[in-house]
Amino acid sequence: MSHFLELSDISKTYWSADGKTETKVVLPLSLNIEEGEMVMFLGPSGCGKTTLMRIVGGLETQDAGTIDLHGQRLAGPDRRRGMVFQSYSSFPWLTVRGNIKFGTRYRKDISPAEKEEVTDHYLEMVGLTRYADFYTNRISGGMRQRVAIARTLASNPDVLLMDEPFGALDAQTREHLQFQLMDINRTEKKTTIFVTHDVEEAILLANRIVIFSSRPARIVKEIDVDAILPPEARRSGEADMARFMSLRSEILDIIRAEYAHTLEAV
Repeated sequence: MSHFLELSDISKTYWSADGKTETKVVLPLSLNIEEGEMVMFLGPSGCGKTTLMRIVGGLETQDAGTIDLHGQRLAGPDRRRGMVFQSYSSFPWLTVRGNIKFGTRYRKDISPAEKEEVTDHYLEMVGLTRYADFYTNRISGGMRQRVAIARTLASNPDVLLMDEPFGALDAQTREHLQFQLMDINRTEKKTTIFVTHDVEEAILLANRIVIFSSRPARIVKEIDVDAILPPEARRSGEADMARFMSLRSEILDIIRAEYAHTLEAV
């Protein structure tokens, strides 16, 4: 049985400028992700989880292994994978509307009129309709991150890749965008890989959490969050807090143990 996204025996090593010293970043690992699933990557800082996500996005090249999407082999970046970074990536010379519409620029599956409809749809979805004609240097950081998410969704990627997209935001804005992302995930059912250091964020958003070891990255454990805490209960704030805290403690214990291995290696 084929899976929506298949990573098979992916590995990555970096070499020093003189080519004499190697740093293994990702050990050979395999991972399957299903359509519409939100998978969170957790692990110690510097473990290689962002490198793995960038490999999936075509922004890094693996040394070995293959990636298949819809049964098609991937090589290099393409429009089927959209990425949202931690930094606020917007075009300051474009308005909010212009930034989101830019996401439709290379779509050949819809007409110019439909591109306008798509732009309006995502403007409304991220709550920025009233700011449509503002330039992005005139809105807050949280709004700019919403623009980046909307622009990426407007491009209609098969896989959404998010590298700590809320990491630079204040707590209140971060929580607001987390719940917005939950709503988007429910309505759009977009296959998503999300890198985070925040255990509570991972539990709140994920269908599944993949925990990585200290560098070089290998998969330590996969957790089916939906089987422990139903998604609707998490969205409504009615999740069983005892289960939530128990899962949080379990994950933190794993990450602490891996972080200790990192210190031992220094």
